[in-house]
Amino acid sequence: MYTQPPRPAGETFASQAGREPGRLRIGRSLQHAVEGAEVHPDCVAAYEDASALLASLGHDVEDVELPFGPDIVPMFEIIWYSMATLAPVGPAQEDQLLPLTRYLRSRGQALSAPELLFSQAYLQAIMRSAMKILNGYDAVLSPTLASPPVPVGYFDEVAPAENFERQKRFTPYTALYNLSGQPAVNVPLYWNADGLPIGVMLAGRMGDESTLISLSAQLEAARPWKDRHPPIW
Repeated sequence: MYTQPPRPAGETFASQAGREPGRLRIGRSLQHAVEGAEVHPDCVAAYEDASALLASLGHDVEDVELPFGPDIVPMFEIIWYSMATLAPVGPAQEDQLLPLTRYLRSRGQALSAPELLFSQAYLQAIMRSAMKILNGYDAVLSPTLASPPVPVGYFDEVAPAENFERQKRFTPYTALYNLSGQPAVNVPLYWNADGLPIGVMLAGRMGDESTLISLSAQLEAARPWKDRHPPIW
């Protein structure tokens, strides 16, 4: 039987780090929607290691197939482009913006109202279907990023359009929760052979930050990371 202790009225989120999460049902998936984004072996290893740790703590961990594919990416891009146009930047100030920001704004300014409305409606419909599955779990596990940390300047060394593509391939998992609005947390449980932290992401039900905080505290107690750091630091 799955138990999810309720958060008593008046308690803070910080206080949830001091309670046990109970036995949780954890869904897990390596699936993402970004074509061309290959998940690095270190990130897969971190995901498998976290799955084993969760199971060892008494949680039920099972694979879940998420109901979305590459078709949502162009719709998400339309929303992202349009959001870049919201800042009130005058034409005389455009050259002060980063090249990527200018690129995103130019794409957004070229959009039509029907394109924006259709993308919003499409994504809302997809997320309604996804929530029916995601709400069946207390948390959903995935890699946080598709690769270990990249060198400083990796994104800015290329043209803005390729910068954007690199960012999509680097972060193919997090955008889902930009869309759904669910709470999610990154926990740096795993370290690769180069001494770099590799995070995994746990996403919870809408409004259920308490469970994620409690579960994250349990994981940190089982696998402390506070005093660990890369050797170059």
